[in-house]
Amino acid sequence: MTLAGPSPAPSSTPTGVLGTYTLSNLTPGGTYTVTPSKAALLPAAPGINGVDVIAAQRHYLTIGIIPPGCGRDAGDVTGDGRIDTSDVVAIQRFFLGQPSGTANVGKYKFTPVSRTYPGITTDQTNQDYVALVLGDIVGTFVHRPGDPSQDAAGDDTSVSTLSGLNPSAGEVPATVAAVALPNGAVDGSVTHFIAAVTTTAIDAENKLVGFQGDFTFDERVVTFQSEPVQNAGLTAGDWNVSGNVLPVLPGAGPIRTLRISAYSNDFTPLSGSGTLFELRMTRVSKAAQNTQLIWAAPPDQFIFIDADLKTQKPGYSASGGVTSSGEAPVKAAPPKAIPAPALEPADGIDANPIEGNEATSAEGNSELRLFSRAGDVLVSLRQRPMPREPWQRIRLE
Repeated sequence: MTLAGPSPAPSSTPTGVLGTYTLSNLTPGGTYTVTPSKAALLPAAPGINGVDVIAAQRHYLTIGIIPPGCGRDAGDVTGDGRIDTSDVVAIQRFFLGQPSGTANVGKYKFTPVSRTYPGITTDQTNQDYVALVLGDIVGTFVHRPGDPSQDAAGDDTSVSTLSGLNPSAGEVPATVAAVALPNGAVDGSVTHFIAAVTTTAIDAENKLVGFQGDFTFDERVVTFQSEPVQNAGLTAGDWNVSGNVLPVLPGAGPIRTLRISAYSNDFTPLSGSGTLFELRMTRVSKAAQNTQLIWAAPPDQFIFIDADLKTQKPGYSASGGVTSSGEAPVKAAPPKAIPAPALEPADGIDANPIEGNEATSAEGNSELRLFSRAGDVLVSLRQRPMPREPWQRIRLE
């Protein structure tokens, strides 16, 4: 809490564990302004994820309108007074850990913004502020244990019970047997390659309209292209499938994390089996090496999200791996053809023979003769037994 006013007065004071605060040693009759603030969350921070992305998308498509209050305020991350695709994309980029294009996602918003006390002469109690995190549409944002944050002054509705977002939203039993990361070998001649993430049968009746998850890989063996994932197979239609390698501190080690977030733009649910989406990978090491691809543990494990914002894990999340067969052997270039040397005419001999014929020598070898216009033999080339010597130029005297 920051205090502005005449001296002496503290410039700021932190709140307690329960959100309480005290500002004392004020000058009687002075005018003071109190302004709450809190440092913004960093991209990829827990609490804002694919469920919030889909909640914003539902609102924009009028499938599930978020009622006025904290939930709707949290969804308007661009600050233009409405929730639309720009808010959806900004929330997704924050979840993916992108350093830009996240608008105000992760910032705290307080109501009221500040309180001013003119000519203060007595203690002021119960000077509360309502806080929310922009982008955190669905999750319960609580600073006071056992007391849910409120949508507005005098409204005791918890953020977690947004009427348009199904108050029973939570995890439900698995309806998909398995989702598997790719497992295979890459030839040493390949640098960029595509690998499919696959799923067992998905029933459209289960209304799965999104999914998310993290998995780790060894960046010494493989990494990912600038667009690390792409829609394919079951998501080949009107789907947004995005990914990002999460940032780490310098020297944190070679094991990195790819985060994936996907949702149906028109809320057409997943249906079928086979390829769910594809990874766009790049082989790094030229040596024969391998890296495991391992799904993260909760809360960052792979999950599906349905149209009612319920989540479910697949029955089995299969890890995978990529093996590089090493640098491709260098293929020898085919020998270049060496042109035969030009025949130079002997003195007095016509250098432009007009005909030739093939004869057979007494030894049964093939012989080629070239004649001048006058009928004289200019060159006689005869096949010799092995080892074969280069054909010689013959000067005729």
